[in-house]
Amino acid sequence: EQMSEFSTISADREVVVHCGNSMRLVMEHIAAEFQRRYQIAVVFNYGGSSELLPLIEFGGRGDLFICHDPYAEMLAKKNLLVDYVVVGELKPIILVERGNPRNINNLADLGRDGLRFATVDSRYATAGKMVHDVLDRAPWGDKVRGNLVIESRSHSDAVVSLLTGHTDAAVVWSFLAPLYANRLDKIDSGVEFGERIRVTICRLTTSENPEEAEKFKQFVESDYAAKAFEYYGYLVSDTE
Repeated sequence: EQMSEFSTISADREVVVHCGNSMRLVMEHIAAEFQRRYQIAVVFNYGGSSELLPLIEFGGRGDLFICHDPYAEMLAKKNLLVDYVVVGELKPIILVERGNPRNINNLADLGRDGLRFATVDSRYATAGKMVHDVLDRAPWGDKVRGNLVIESRSHSDAVVSLLTGHTDAAVVWSFLAPLYANRLDKIDSGVEFGERIRVTICRLTTSENPEEAEKFKQFVESDYAAKAFEYYGYLVSDTE
């Protein structure tokens, strides 16, 4: 829906940031302000976190990695992590047509006869795995799973299925809600997913610009950035 206007400035100093797709818009918003204030160029490399991890490991390049759980832990196991900070949280939510014509109020409602919904493929996406874990445990899980008609590779594809009328709901990460606020309504899942998925900024041992990396990391922890994370639908929590 909204594409960022971000572009890397030309500057004498730079910081190279691997950025998971789920965090792209908010990070571009933050990076634009960082560049304006400090005249340090931010060079982004985007991809799914699972694709970026081997790139960092075998490419051996990059100052920072913006990812969600469990990737900070994976970096640590591979001795690629200097340190990290939690800057927000993600959780699955339900998106429905404006005005919620099918009167969907929680995840269990998706088991009603005649409803169709989409989510992300659990083989590639943490959110899809979390949804399936809940359905495995819930007494109404099988009914809901029976109405799952699309498991897409990306969150945006799941949302497109709803926008084009192929489904009545999409269960996706919370960061999608603000992007489609003018076309879709957000419904809370009404379930406990049993795990917190934290968004982290990780300093990498591969960093060639440690001073710039530390400065950008501190900016991503600032009040300015916290407001951006909140606006873009990443719950900002005070505790780790």
